[in-house]
Amino acid sequence: MMNWLGKCLTKIEDMLAIIAGTLIFVSMITIVVEIIRRNMTGRSFVWVQEYNEYLLLYIPFLAGAWLLRNHGHVVINLIDNIISKGSSKILKIIVAILGVLSMAILVYYSSLVTYDMLANSVTSTTVLRTPQFYVYIVIPVGSFLMLLEFIRSLTHSFNESAL
Repeated sequence: MMNWLGKCLTKIEDMLAIIAGTLIFVSMITIVVEIIRRNMTGRSFVWVQEYNEYLLLYIPFLAGAWLLRNHGHVVINLIDNIISKGSSKILKIIVAILGVLSMAILVYYSSLVTYDMLANSVTSTTVLRTPQFYVYIVIPVGSFLMLLEFIRSLTHSFNESAL
């Protein structure tokens, strides 16, 4: 059962990382087209800046769990290089526990804020009036996936320590 859940989590993370990569490409293309249009016509698209700002929020939250699974996050391994192998395993467990706690707090509070945005029909103050629920929803979703990934890391660290 846990193996099946781990495979599902991996597939979801992989899919979201591909979407995040695609969003980077879309952001780049829309900015280039915006610059060309503004230089040629003196007019801008209304939506490019606002939606690219939203993409800057979506990209890290969509790819965060995938990056965590692949050990792609920035780590300071100075301490890890100095301490013994046993202490290093304990440090990995501590880091995973801190990650679980941090992500649990982020999931909880971002869910409250996201729900508030939905319940109160909050929109952006720009001309586009974008419903902010759609902007904020990526935070609890991405944080929840990172929470699951930290739990997987913690489980792996405990299993590694038992060997």
